[in-house]
Amino acid sequence: MSKTKNNNGLSYNKYDDAWLQLGDTGEIVKHPSFFNPLIRRTDEERAQPGLHEMGVMVNPQYLALTCKVFLNIDILPEQAMVLYELWERPFPMFIASRGFGKSWMLAVYAMLKILLTPRKNDGSPGCKIVVVGAAFRQSKVIFEYMETLWKNAPVYRDVCNGLSGPRRDVDRCTMRVNDNWAICVPLGDGSKIRGLRATIVLADEFASIPPDIYETVVAGFAAVSSDPLGNVQAYYKREAMKREGQWTKDKEIVYQSRTGNQAILSGTADYSFKHFAEYWRRYKAYLYTGGDMEKLQKLLGDDFDEEQLMNMNPHDYSVIRIPYELIPKGFMDERVVMRAKATVHSGIYQMEYGAVFTDDSDGFFKRSLIESCVAHSQNINNMYWPNWCPVPFDALTRGTPDARYVFGVDPASEADNLSITVQEVLPYHTRIVHVWTTNRKDFNERKKAGLTDVADFYGYCARKIRDLTKVFPLAEGHPLGASIGLDAQGGGIAIMEALHDPDKMKEGEVPFWPIVDPNKKGEYDLEPGLHIIEMVQFARAEWTVEANHGLRKDFEDKVLLFPRFDTVTLEMALAEDKFRCDDFAAKNKGQKLTLYDTLEDAVMEIEELKDELTTIIMTRTGTGVGGRDRWDTPETKLEGGKKGRLRKDRYSSLLMSNMIARKISRAPTQIEYQVIGGFASDIPTEKEGDGALYTGPDWYTKPMNSGFIGQSVNRGV
Repeated sequence: MSKTKNNNGLSYNKYDDAWLQLGDTGEIVKHPSFFNPLIRRTDEERAQPGLHEMGVMVNPQYLALTCKVFLNIDILPEQAMVLYELWERPFPMFIASRGFGKSWMLAVYAMLKILLTPRKNDGSPGCKIVVVGAAFRQSKVIFEYMETLWKNAPVYRDVCNGLSGPRRDVDRCTMRVNDNWAICVPLGDGSKIRGLRATIVLADEFASIPPDIYETVVAGFAAVSSDPLGNVQAYYKREAMKREGQWTKDKEIVYQSRTGNQAILSGTADYSFKHFAEYWRRYKAYLYTGGDMEKLQKLLGDDFDEEQLMNMNPHDYSVIRIPYELIPKGFMDERVVMRAKATVHSGIYQMEYGAVFTDDSDGFFKRSLIESCVAHSQNINNMYWPNWCPVPFDALTRGTPDARYVFGVDPASEADNLSITVQEVLPYHTRIVHVWTTNRKDFNERKKAGLTDVADFYGYCARKIRDLTKVFPLAEGHPLGASIGLDAQGGGIAIMEALHDPDKMKEGEVPFWPIVDPNKKGEYDLEPGLHIIEMVQFARAEWTVEANHGLRKDFEDKVLLFPRFDTVTLEMALAEDKFRCDDFAAKNKGQKLTLYDTLEDAVMEIEELKDELTTIIMTRTGTGVGGRDRWDTPETKLEGGKKGRLRKDRYSSLLMSNMIARKISRAPTQIEYQVIGGFASDIPTEKEGDGALYTGPDWYTKPMNSGFIGQSVNRGV
């Protein structure tokens, strides 16, 4: 029989409790050290039913029970320990394998905090939480989890007043619970949220948050203590008792353990040369001092006096690292993780699933190389940064009229995304300024929402290309006149045809045609319109080799640059989006507007492009002269034993746009030949002219104009 009774007479099933990994729970409760606070109560506790139970549930050691009663969820013992650490430490860092539910855990923590923290004596909120992410979508992930928890927790809702609950605004999302609240906001440049004050700051996906803005703005949210007057009183009481010798070591322990504000960092591990790893190393160093004053002094330097060192309590810090191997079996899909381990190179796997800060990517395009090409302040202040980009630049949703742009289009639509990359061509370098992706699912959703009146997918993509060329003026200068690179396979022909289909053009638009190649006759050569499309054949080994090596060379020479991952432009985009939504609501009786293709979308697409580049690996097929190099993403195994590969659509579109940009920037300057002849009186004398008697190629005109040939002839006379 699996069902039995423990020593309290309660029925249990030891197999049902096996997930707790505690063995036979019926035997455990018989152990003398086992303590159940809900069973062993005093007469005084029994006389006040409910009060004792609430005392148990506000104890961080029993937050699993609190989750069960109030949030209607069960949590793992590992998750209960994470909640305990988050509850007890002022400065915890939570790093875990992708898929473990870090954002969900932060949502659970926030919901418990704003429920269980009592208001202050003056009636002000006892708990104010600010959740930040570099982009609004990152902080909204936590809010969406909080919203779901709220909807599925009837007991939780019952103890809240009528003003409680979730609320969404364009620039923030708020969860109000009685007197307390939690808001999820985008970071921006910090100016819009600088005045916020919080008792808890949750920084999710910390690797994406600029450290300078985090330190100057976000960390300041919690700089003012949650109980300023009480802390002032406690401090001076401590100092007075110290002077009279009444302050004991036990009192100091209680004083140092008093609750205060929190700053929680969370996210997936990143590369070791970036700021998240630097914070992790610093937290570890604090912990390893063990409170030893000499070690702390050596670590922090002479700028810290003895009293300041006393306030640097290592026990305030915590690093929670949960790799995939420590997650209970069955929590994640083993096949998905093993596929990643077998196909993704070790560096990315260690970051994503091992919670390890890895040194670098080991693909064809190193992550360190990619990050060195980002035009942010730190790179620009580096002595090795080129002088042709003296200030940071941002991603764009529309170009400037006096600039010129080239496009790369990967037309995949089913397994991959259709991707468009836009590069700005400047005299000494080019800039990646816009990336846009879509697929058939996205297209169908936009049709349902009435955001497009184009009936077919490729016609919709052609319309997007045309619309982008109107806000990003096309570059000229390619010897063959190309401004748009388009993959000839996988739907490229359909898009090319849609770009010159009269039924898909608006009034005043002209057809777009493939380029006219003077070396071979094409079927579209005589068609009227703009011949600006270069149909790219990825099957041509020569083109693929030149494109990939050229792309990496451009990164190494810093002539191809990424925009900064800029929270300022995200904030500006958010303000613009808010205005559009408010204007739409005013004109349509309060109806909400769903926005697509925002600046935030473009910025995040460029971040995805960086990630794709790091997965590209180079392999060689065949041997000897017949072998050829290939660039692709790692192979994956799909259901049914089929083979597949990771996405690389953004990378492919960049490859095409960059090849066009290279041809434009490296196109030789055409020599203007002068017509020889005329009247003698019109020929300038040596004093009037520059002394050059010949024009033409440099290899010929240089010796001729120098007089070297003439001297040789004279000696032969």
